[in-house]
Amino acid sequence: MSDDPRSLAAEIDQLAAGASRLADRVRQLENVDGSVVARILRGELLDQAADIAECSDEKIRKQCELTAGTKRPLGVKFAGRWMVGKLELLDDLEQGKIDRRRGPHVRQRAEERARKYEGWARPLEPLAMAEHAAPDRSEAPSDAA
Repeated sequence: MSDDPRSLAAEIDQLAAGASRLADRVRQLENVDGSVVARILRGELLDQAADIAECSDEKIRKQCELTAGTKRPLGVKFAGRWMVGKLELLDDLEQGKIDRRRGPHVRQRAEERARKYEGWARPLEPLAMAEHAAPDRSEAPSDAA
C-alpha cells in the first residue's frame, strides 16, 4: 500500500467501480420478471448501445450476432432491432470485448452516457380521459305524433 495520493485515488476508483458492478448484479437478481418487455421498462435493454459504447451500430450488431448462440448473449433481436443488455454491454466494455478499450474508466464513462437514456424506457403517465358530454337531445324530433 502506498501513501501516494494518486495511487490511493486509483484504488478508490477501482473499489467504487467494483461496488457499482456488484450493486448492478444484485439489482439484476432482484428482478424476477425477465421478459423482454419488463427488461425494457426497467431500462435494462437498450436501443442506444452504440452511442453509450461510443462505437458504430455495426460493431454492436456484429458483437450481438457473435454472442447470440452463447450462454451470455449481448442482446436480443426484437422487431428486427438488437436490444442490448445494459449490464452485459458495460461488462463487455470493461473487459475489452467490444473493442480495444478496456478498464473501469471505460465502464464508468459508458455508465455516465447511459444515464441520459434511463427515463426513455419508462412508460408515460396515462392520459386522463376527457369526460364525454351526453348528447343534447333537446333539438331531436319527438316521437309523439
